Amino acid sequence: MVAAGALAATALGAAAGAVGGVVIGALVSAGVPEPEAHVYCEAVRRGGTMVSARVREEDALHMAEIMDRHLPIDPSARYADYRRQGWSKFDPAAEPYVPSSEELKRMREPYRG
Repeated sequence: MVAAGALAATALGAAAGAVGGVVIGALVSAGVPEPEAHVYCEAVRRGGTMVSARVREEDALHMAEIMDRHLPIDPSARYADYRRQGWSKFDPAAEPYVPSSEELKRMREPYRG
């Protein structure tokens, strides 16, 4: 995930719930549509990692190429997957999702390249 703006590189881990509302606001302020920001925060709550970078305009294409090598999520597809599971938006009060190792493998399989 690459978001424009002055967001620091962020790995929220178990703090996703406590920090998620702030991160959603920061993403939206940086130009990310709010529904997409909710997807990113939910993905982190479920064990993913969010990385953003602030780069010079002339380095943006190169940075996007680097980030694309590391299986970024498609927020539209992820949103659809989450909706099928009954999810509607990120809940900052929700507990971090801690799946079993087998469940985690199943969850990540559709997103592997």
